[in-house]
Parts: sequence; structure tokens; C-alpha cells
Amino acid sequence: MASGATSLRDVAPRDIQPNPENPRLIFRESEMNQLLDSINEVGIKVPLAVFQKGGDYVLLDGERRWRCAKKLNLKTVPVLVQPEPSRLENLLTMFNIHNVRSDWDLMPMALKFKTIREMLENEGEDSRPRALAGLTGVPLPTVRRALELLDLPQRYQDLLLKEAEKPQEQQKIKADVFVEVNKSKRVLQRYVPEVFEEVSETDYVDAMVDKYRDGVVNNVVRFRDVSKIGRIERTGGDPQKVVPTLVRLVKEPEYKIETAYQRTVESAYAVRDASSRAGALMERLEDLDPERLPDDLREELRLLRDEIDRLLGA
Repeated sequence: MASGATSLRDVAPRDIQPNPENPRLIFRESEMNQLLDSINEVGIKVPLAVFQKGGDYVLLDGERRWRCAKKLNLKTVPVLVQPEPSRLENLLTMFNIHNVRSDWDLMPMALKFKTIREMLENEGEDSRPRALAGLTGVPLPTVRRALELLDLPQRYQDLLLKEAEKPQEQQKIKADVFVEVNKSKRVLQRYVPEVFEEVSETDYVDAMVDKYRDGVVNNVVRFRDVSKIGRIERTGGDPQKVVPTLVRLVKEPEYKIETAYQRTVESAYAVRDASSRAGALMERLEDLDPERLPDDLREELRLLRDEIDRLLGA
């Protein structure tokens, strides 16, 4: 931030301009109304952060409070005037202010990360995700998730921006859908690339998003089952055997992921999991003293023995 003193002033809202670099592009009406009621009752207790540019002031922090002040026709608002930052300092300041507040929507954040990354690259600075996380104070996993969205077709980026304008409970498509779909796509690219010889990667993403939007997939976590199908070799299975099922998943809108999972790898993963747990249980049982077993554990072990006998056909 450029050096210089700060000062506290009362400024007319009409003399303040919104910051074009603000990563918070979405201001939901329901949230604004709550703040409006609070300001109407007790006023603005936390000054807005601004810098002076020409004859106006430009916001660094407090756009919601400023919007509410205009609606309430307040004559002045308290502002803390800071030295004018560079464009990069401007963005980074607002990101760091944000980190002690509620989360922004991921798509608007991604667009600002793109701007920061381009400015860093122009200056020959490190613009990798870890560097962005360090500069903005945003956790590295969040940075990576946001940057993934920049690879989406423009129509999906526009869709996420439009959805973000709605209250959370009314949003049909959120960024997590695309994050999970892209994760599963990368797994298929690595383990069963033959799938994309029959359908395109774009077809895959479109099909998964449509399934979620139409309710065929009712939870974003379900896309992880597609990844498990693609990693069938982890259970000792043949990856080529699941290719037709994965292609069908793309081509048939009503074909459910859980159905595909059940018909391909569910049993194999259950066997692998049971084998792992059985080994761990054996190690625990070896440490027990038969003479000191409580009655409730003895009963559980008898039930376990009966189930083992059933499985082994004894």
C-alpha cells in the first residue's frame, strides 16, 4: 500500500464511488435488507475504508454499508481515508479485508484471481496458486478450486454468476458441482482415457451438470463414485470393463451414477474394505486376554463368528 497518513471523516454517500476491482460482485437482496434494518436502527458503527481519487472517494471496504446508506438517504457516512493504492495493492487489500468476513462466492473470486495472476505475470512475479494464496490470505485449496472455474466454458461461468445472485437456498447450481465434476473427469482422463475416444470431455461435463440440474444426481458427492468406477484397478478389476458403463453414463440422461456404481465396482470395493477391516480387527483381537473379556464383547464376537461362518459356508 502506498505510504501516507489515514484520516477519519464524514462524507456524503454521493461523493463515494464503488470500487471496480471489488471481488465481491454479488450483493443478495435478503442479506442487504438485514443490514439495511440494522443501519436504520443504530446507524453505521464501522467506518467505510476509502481512498481519494480526484474529487471523489473510492471504496476499499464497506460497499454494502454504502449501498444501504444511499437507500436510507443518509446525509453522511463515516469513512477512514487511506492513501491511494496501486491496482494490484487495491485487489490484495480487499482480499485480505475479506478474510475476516464471510466468504465470497467462488466464481466472482475466480475472476479477480485471474486479474491478479495476469498482473503478477506482467511484472515477472510468481503467479502460481500458492503465491496467490500467500498474497491474498485465501486458503490454498480455495484458490485452487476457484482457478479451476476459469477453465469452464463461458456459458457456465455466466451461469454461476447468475445463480450467485439468488439466495443460497434457491441456487440450483453452485461452484461445487463443477469442482466435483472436473475432479471425476481428471480421474477418467488418467485411468480410463478410452472413455473420451467415444465421448468428448465437453460431452462428459455437460451430461454430469444436466444430471445434477435434472435431479438424476441429487448430491455433488455422488460424482466421486464416478472416480471410483474409473479407478477399478485398485480393486484388482479390469479398467476396460467399465468403459461401456461410463460411456452410457454420458449418453443416457436418466442413467444414474449409483446404478452404474452398483453394477461395476460396489462389490469389489466392499470386499476390499472388508479385507482391510478384517486385518485391522485381527491385530486388535491378538492383543486381548481371553480371560478378561467383558460379557458384551463376548456376545459381539459370537455374532461376528456366526456371520463369518455364514460367509465361509461353514
